[in-house]
Amino acid sequence: MISIENQVFQAVYDAVIALFPAARIESTLNLDPAEFPCVFIEEVDNSTYIQTIDSGSYENHASVTFELNVYSNKKSGRKAEAKDIFGIADEVLIGWGFSRMSRTPAQMDDGTKYRIIARYQGVVSKDGIIYRR
Repeated sequence: MISIENQVFQAVYDAVIALFPAARIESTLNLDPAEFPCVFIEEVDNSTYIQTIDSGSYENHASVTFELNVYSNKKSGRKAEAKDIFGIADEVLIGWGFSRMSRTPAQMDDGTKYRIIARYQGVVSKDGIIYRR
């Protein structure tokens, strides 16, 4: 199986921490984070890209989907903080060659938390090159 989850996580982690050193960044979604701001970046789908299987039935590319969740609970400016953090992670993922497939904002807990959910897709080669569909 072709997987670049660790490399993608590290790239997002490094970029976010550089500007938001107090952010909590994890690779597994938690719907009720204890620390804020919080970012979750997780590979949610990884399947063989069938069009490039060779005659020996070896996987040459994988179609991967990453989900990004950004949470903020600031008393004032939670939406702005979430958008700022999202922008950093989005820039990393787009820069790696992924395509953003969705971006959805959500108010949570009677408006005391703001969440942005986004999904990114790409086709990655066994050499780690990412192609947009």
